[in-house]
Amino acid sequence: MKKILLLLTVVFAYSIQINAQKKKTVVNYWENMMDVTVKSKFDPVTENFTNTPTFGKKILKLDGKKIHLKGFIIPADLTKGRMTLSKFSYSSCYFCGAAGPESVIEIVAKNPIIYRMDKPIVLEGTLRINRTTNDQEYDPFRLLYILEDATYYSED
Repeated sequence: MKKILLLLTVVFAYSIQINAQKKKTVVNYWENMMDVTVKSKFDPVTENFTNTPTFGKKILKLDGKKIHLKGFIIPADLTKGRMTLSKFSYSSCYFCGAAGPESVIEIVAKNPIIYRMDKPIVLEGTLRINRTTNDQEYDPFRLLYILEDATYYSED
């Protein structure tokens, strides 16, 4: 009987350890996204001043990679389902003038994402940097960063 009790205790302790290891961890990629300098210059195409980014090595390594980001959803265009994920809450986000353009990312979701503006959420998707490469042209009408094929990952 003692051996059975000991065996059950060991199995139970092992199962708790396995479940603890399955907990989702989120890397803070916002820090990598700060590896950018932005200069304002006149754009003859838009006939307006536009931000011209220069991205650092840390963030360029993540271009095209699957990442997780924790932040606050800010609806951008409700008619087309466009959303933005902000590192900061609505009251101190980039659009309110309290943060830089590196603190927000455009969300292109696979499916609609259910969210609350006052509660942080973690999204998973493929990071695309809005820059000129052989395959694409920098789009001044989009944000610096785009999270493609975004899906809900977890709550805070």
